[in-house]
Amino acid sequence: MKKLVVNLIILMMLVTIFAAPVAASNPEEPIVFGEADWPGIWGKDAVVEHILENIGYEVEIKTVKNVIIYNRMVDKEIDVFLGSWMPSDKPTRDELKGQFKIVKTNLDEGLYTLGVPKYVWEAGVRSFTDLDKYAEKFDHKIYAGPIGWKFTKAMKKAIKNDIYGLGDWKLVNSSQTAMIANMKRAVKKGDWIATLAWKPHWMNYVMDIKYLKDPKNIWVNAESWVDTITRVGFKQDRPQVHKFLTQFKTTTDMSNEWIYYIGYKDQEPERVAQRWVKNNLDVVKDWLKGVKAKNGKQAFEVLKNKVNN
Repeated sequence: MKKLVVNLIILMMLVTIFAAPVAASNPEEPIVFGEADWPGIWGKDAVVEHILENIGYEVEIKTVKNVIIYNRMVDKEIDVFLGSWMPSDKPTRDELKGQFKIVKTNLDEGLYTLGVPKYVWEAGVRSFTDLDKYAEKFDHKIYAGPIGWKFTKAMKKAIKNDIYGLGDWKLVNSSQTAMIANMKRAVKKGDWIATLAWKPHWMNYVMDIKYLKDPKNIWVNAESWVDTITRVGFKQDRPQVHKFLTQFKTTTDMSNEWIYYIGYKDQEPERVAQRWVKNNLDVVKDWLKGVKAKNGKQAFEVLKNKVNN
C-alpha cells in the first residue's frame, strides 16, 4: 500500500511538471500575439485584436524582435505572429522548421523595387529596360535609400556593368525620409522620377506609384509575402480563433491605409482599427464566416451588434 501511494505521488508530480509548459492552452488565458516594431504589423495586430476582443477573446500583444518572436513561439510563450515576412524570414523559419505552424499567407502583394509615378508608367516606362529610352527625362538619375541598403548595392552593380543601358546613370543616395519627400515633390510638379519604392507603405496611399518589371533579375527579392504562423497545438486549443486566422487575408491597399494613419499621421493603432472595422464590415464578415464567438454565437453577428451600438 505504501509503495502504491508513493507511486501515485510520483505520477502526480510528473503530470504537473509536463503540464506546466502548456499553460497557454487554458481557454481563459489571453491569446498572445508577437509584434515586431514596424507600423504595418501594428495596424494588422490592432485590427485582429479589435475583432477578437469584440467576440469575447482576450488578447495580449508582446512587442519584441522578430527572432525572439520565433523562439518564444517554440517555447509556447507566444501563440500567434501575423508578420512572418518571406523570403526575409526564411533562414529563421528553416532553422526552426516543424516547431511552429504556418496557417495562411495574410498578404501576398508585397513589392520592393524601382517605382515611378503613374503618369511616367502610362508614358511607356513599364520595365527597367525602358529607363534608358527616356534617360534625359530622368536626368540620368535613380533615387535610392541609404548607401548600406541592399537595393543600393544591386543598382550600383547594374550601373557598373551597364545592365539595361544604365552605365552612364547616377545613383542618388539619401535617407528614407529624404527619398520619399523627393518623390512627393516630383509628383506634385509632374516631374519624371525613378526611385526605390515598396508596398505596403503609406507612400502608396498618398501617391499613385507603379512598380517596374526587372526581367534580368538584378534585384532578386522584389516580391514578398507575409504569413500568419502559430505555435504548435494552437489549432487544437483555440479552434474558433484558428478558423478566423485561416480566413484572415489583407491587401496592400488595406495595409497602406493602416500604415498611413499609424506611421505617418501618428494615430493610435486602436483608433485606426476601430474606425476601419466599422467602415469595412463586409470584409470582416468574410473573415469571420463560420466562426463562433466565445459565447457560442455567430461571431460576425456579435461583432456587428457591438460595433453598431
